[in-house]
Amino acid sequence: MTLQPMQIAGLLISVLGITALAIWSGTRKKAGGNVNSSPIVAGIIMGTLVGGSSTVGTAQLAFHFGLSAWWFTLGGGIACLVLALVYTLPWRKSGCSTLVGMITKEYGPKAGLAASLMSSVGTFINIIAQLIAGTAVIAVILPDLKLVPSLVITAVFMTLYVIFGGTRSAGTAGMLKLVLLYISMISCGVMVLKLCGGLSGFTQMVNQIPNPDGVSFYSLFARGVGKDAGACFSIVLGVLTTQTYAQGVLSGKTDKAARTGALASAFLIPPIGAGGILVGLFMRANFPDLVAKNALTSFATLYLPPAISGVILGTLFIAVVGTGAGLAMGITTIIRRDILQRYSDKLGDEKRSNFISRCIIVMIMALGVILASGSLGDMILSFGFMSMGLRGSVVFLPMCCAIWMHKKVNRNYILAGIILSPLTVLLCGTVLPLPGGIDPLFAGMAVSAVCCIAGRIVGTEQKNIRLVHSVSVDAGRMTVAIDSELSSGSEQIAAILSREIGIPCYSTEILTEASRISGISERLLKRYDKRPAVAAYDLSAEDEAGLRLPPAQDFVLAQKMACRQLAQNGRCILVDRFAAAALEETGNCIKVFIHADFEERAERFAQENGLGAAAARRKLRKLDRTYTRYCKQVDRNWGYAGNYAIIANASSTAPEVLADEIAFQMEQITGTALRKKEFTAAG
Repeated sequence: MTLQPMQIAGLLISVLGITALAIWSGTRKKAGGNVNSSPIVAGIIMGTLVGGSSTVGTAQLAFHFGLSAWWFTLGGGIACLVLALVYTLPWRKSGCSTLVGMITKEYGPKAGLAASLMSSVGTFINIIAQLIAGTAVIAVILPDLKLVPSLVITAVFMTLYVIFGGTRSAGTAGMLKLVLLYISMISCGVMVLKLCGGLSGFTQMVNQIPNPDGVSFYSLFARGVGKDAGACFSIVLGVLTTQTYAQGVLSGKTDKAARTGALASAFLIPPIGAGGILVGLFMRANFPDLVAKNALTSFATLYLPPAISGVILGTLFIAVVGTGAGLAMGITTIIRRDILQRYSDKLGDEKRSNFISRCIIVMIMALGVILASGSLGDMILSFGFMSMGLRGSVVFLPMCCAIWMHKKVNRNYILAGIILSPLTVLLCGTVLPLPGGIDPLFAGMAVSAVCCIAGRIVGTEQKNIRLVHSVSVDAGRMTVAIDSELSSGSEQIAAILSREIGIPCYSTEILTEASRISGISERLLKRYDKRPAVAAYDLSAEDEAGLRLPPAQDFVLAQKMACRQLAQNGRCILVDRFAAAALEETGNCIKVFIHADFEERAERFAQENGLGAAAARRKLRKLDRTYTRYCKQVDRNWGYAGNYAIIANASSTAPEVLADEIAFQMEQITGTALRKKEFTAAG
């Protein structure tokens, strides 16, 4: 079929108009921050959610199953309602720019990385669905064009749309696209009823459709309660766990604007599906041999006035492009912020970050074209449901636990759920289908729920402080020897503890005393503080002895002797420098080990040394290995819990609180009140 001139004109007007608006609004004001009004928020949400699956895919599924095809748009409306009423405020108050960032912040980098990868896979599947839907539109415009070129054209438009637009363009163009889609889908629905002679004529036509499989075209559960309820559940969870929709509410100028935008989406999305259902059933009755994915585009071309059908074709194509672009933007945000920024600080540069983002988008689209070029054409809406279900099973329950059960669920169980739940969905959706056609999402969510419940029962794996064993100590001659991991905040905690119990604290002062006792230059001792002096020649050394260093054991011995001397001078707190090993045999010593999660130590290390986050992680990992090996060569029990009276976890705990808890445990050991009254009252 060759398009008429008016159809081509309408198509070009809609495509070029929406594209120009997207580029103009995207370049006029860059996305980022809380800058968008409620209409823009609604446009961002609907501009991505209402696409090929909501229109072409709905008509395709209605061609086979009638009213049950409504679940994508109906479920989308329900999801936006829940988003507005339940999740908008917690998301905005979290301080995280991504949903995966919430999981990372609560459960650590391993859980965050797993969630990033799994949710990105789920989002990518929906991009494949949009690419396939785009070919359905192109097939009407250029019927002789092969599948792969059609996919490439769609992918190129998606890439340009997101590169030159951005979040704000998705909102502004999304509003125009929604208006045109409403006009398009209502026009199609009205034309169907007109052709059938009204609703009664339409009903009579549907009743006459050959139906050897006994499909109930008027039922929302024509595919079975388990499958269709699962489809609705998939959409709801998918919307609540997709970064693109989160970016919409997070970009709202105020909490009210974000919530109002989500509420508007809830009421505007469901009606769009009705027109697609009418078209799908009409085409099934009149063209039973038609390829189902072409139902909507073929109807518009055959039955609507040329100019209107052209506008509809152009709008459908841009709807597909906008949805795919929005999803690609969400994946890119996750990969760049939650994965790549962990390993490179260079992404802090805006130009470099934009370049890498564009490279990621191009790679996503190229991979999508490769995978969509197979025999996947009749699976548009199925891909949409699968995509939403995968994202929901990965992110939903861990995100809820992070919001409403802060520090109460074991991170290892969360990690297990993030990995096992999507694998369960894929397994039950392919080789091990559930009985009664139950959606595999339910199995995946069940696995995730079991992991979360088990993690809640077990609780967080480590308390802030733990009394390992009691020792016999005379409070009047007591010494506190602290060993610690690098950048765990031990010196700050020790200083607060010193003020709280009223005894001196020695940290780098130990090196000054070691220099006085041993005669080794204090400058050398500080150069090799917490690292071994193993080289016979140090080309970077600047000391009075030239390039010759004392034997490595002399550095250790000097520090041990200094610790013993300071302990003999009276009650004190000694921080690191082999204090615990030096006082092993002296008695009247309470040994404490302070540690913290790697991410918190890396953040502190970055602040202490003026490094970027990624560089700090790399350097700290390297120093950790060297420092641990060095300490264990001197004291084989360094870091071993049984070697200490008190183990303290400084993660997510204020130094003042931890110092007070250590002082309390010391009081339990000595049987003596050590804390000053003002500190006790404050605690």
